[in-house]
Amino acid sequence: MLLSIEQFQELLKEDHVLVLDTRTLDDLKLGYVPNAIHAPKHQIGKLIAMDFIKLESPIILIAPNGAEQEVLTIFEQLGFSNIKGILQGGFESWIQSEKKFDILIDVDVDELAMDIPFDEYLMILDVRTEDQYQENHIKNAISLPLVELADPGSMSELDEHFNIYIISDNGEDASIASTILKKQGIHNNRIVNDGWEAVQFLKDKFKFDKVKPPKKEDSSFEN
Repeated sequence: MLLSIEQFQELLKEDHVLVLDTRTLDDLKLGYVPNAIHAPKHQIGKLIAMDFIKLESPIILIAPNGAEQEVLTIFEQLGFSNIKGILQGGFESWIQSEKKFDILIDVDVDELAMDIPFDEYLMILDVRTEDQYQENHIKNAISLPLVELADPGSMSELDEHFNIYIISDNGEDASIASTILKKQGIHNNRIVNDGWEAVQFLKDKFKFDKVKPPKKEDSSFEN
């Protein structure tokens, strides 16, 4: 079902409705509907697996202009049973109607490296898996795996006075995390482009920590 701006806004008033924006990260850097979650087509399975969206979740979709039917088909084939509709004309129609919009802010990894020594409120939020974090991470980075962001309580220690830089594996998950944080009212966050992969190219600019495994108890005994 194609939704006019007016129909779209009425649905936004309903409880528990999720707005999923399937456009590219570059598109969301230019603007997106406030409170929408970034859900690129190849990441939908991950959002289902992390239990952020369920197949019965009431959802409204935003697709690239002209790709509405393609996106609807993808979600229907995945088994979503409560699709409320898709915004006709995509985000362009939202802008043409002069509605408020949000943007995703991104920074390059060298900018993060320069900011760390001088910003006492800087927080590096590492949304990689716990295993990846334990293997190696930037010193003082906070671990909050993407899967845990499905629980709003996981963000209880985050607030607007932190300047949050989001690190993911290769940069893709960071956009999902950023939109989830913004939906929870934590707008002062930015995506680190190319994530951990980019950090590896500038290793000399960072200090790292590893979470050491606990020492095994000596099970030997004397006869």
